[in-house]
Amino acid sequence: MGNQWKSREDVFNYLEEYSQSTKQQIDNYKMKNTLLKSYVFETFDESLFDSKRVKKELLNLNNLFGDNKHSLQPIDEELFSIYESDKLIGFIEQINSRFCTLYTVESSRYSDRLARNYIKNSPILDSLWISGKMYDNFLEGITSFHHPQRFTKMKFEFNAMFEKNHLNKDEIIEHKVSSVSLVEEIGGIVEKLHGVRQYFSSFHSVGSLRFPSNFGKGGHDVYQNGKVTNRSDSFSDHRMQLKQIVSIYQDVTEHLEKKTWVEVEKIKSKGLINTSFKASPITIRFSKPLNTNVFNNFVEFTFPKGREPFKIYGEVKRISEERVHIYGVDLHLWQNVVLDLNIVEFILFLPKGTCGNTIHRLVTNIQKFLDPKIDVFIGDIPYEKIVNQTIGGKD
Repeated sequence: MGNQWKSREDVFNYLEEYSQSTKQQIDNYKMKNTLLKSYVFETFDESLFDSKRVKKELLNLNNLFGDNKHSLQPIDEELFSIYESDKLIGFIEQINSRFCTLYTVESSRYSDRLARNYIKNSPILDSLWISGKMYDNFLEGITSFHHPQRFTKMKFEFNAMFEKNHLNKDEIIEHKVSSVSLVEEIGGIVEKLHGVRQYFSSFHSVGSLRFPSNFGKGGHDVYQNGKVTNRSDSFSDHRMQLKQIVSIYQDVTEHLEKKTWVEVEKIKSKGLINTSFKASPITIRFSKPLNTNVFNNFVEFTFPKGREPFKIYGEVKRISEERVHIYGVDLHLWQNVVLDLNIVEFILFLPKGTCGNTIHRLVTNIQKFLDPKIDVFIGDIPYEKIVNQTIGGKD
């Protein structure tokens, strides 16, 4: 298998020309190309860990993305072409020691499955999870940077799948699934969104947001699981904005880690946790108590098998129909976690060494599947305040 990609310049020129051609097809309503897609993967900040479970060599991209079907060919120290058998399927770039991205022009059906399988099969990889609360901050940034007559697109998603009893395969119960897309001028969108959220809580759960291009028409659709599609004519702008998002996301994640690890509390639950350990509680409070049936469906579906997207495997200790304790592990890095869950709030104890990405993953998916209008606290500090302080220096 020969490697035709001799330099970073060759790859970026190809992706630039592909983006220009695709945007022309979009404008002419004659799509032949598939969109260029990027998938951001998170590992961890190795400087924060002293873990014998995670060896440094596991972070090598060949170990993370090479398997019996896929092989990587180096272009330079931080950029690789990736093949399935002898077919080129994309390029992987190491953004920094903690994040990398897969660029591909394969169909979404193929590339979405490929990204999911990489994460599912690796204890090191996780998605970049963007909650509705973090999207709100990104939206404010977009509105302050771009002309008010530029357009953005937002998609809102809520799936009340836990209203259905997944343990009873013969029972057919309808449940609420909301999926609404809005294309609006940037000027005034924050106020409009605030207004509609007073009537429809589903609009707190953001599935994707379009970042307008800095150089021309179109933009980049950023999805809650770290997928970014390029609908502009510039790969350079796509890559630049992706790296900016990763930088902000990393700052927030590491701020959360420092907050939870430095301001630790000794946790000992009466008669339920035999030994004390140091952790900082993360509290997720619902806008109204969960239906008992929804609560128990969620618990039984999620934890006994560590099902996605929550990815926490654990033993369920039932206190009552409305409260359980979970003693488990986060399947990203296999760190121990303890959860005290009830129909009013979820309290998570994430010991030192747990990746801050766990918080983003839980907040994002609880908004999507249980309650879009949650309140989240890190200790006694609102999650939004930490995001605001990290991104914009706001109080």
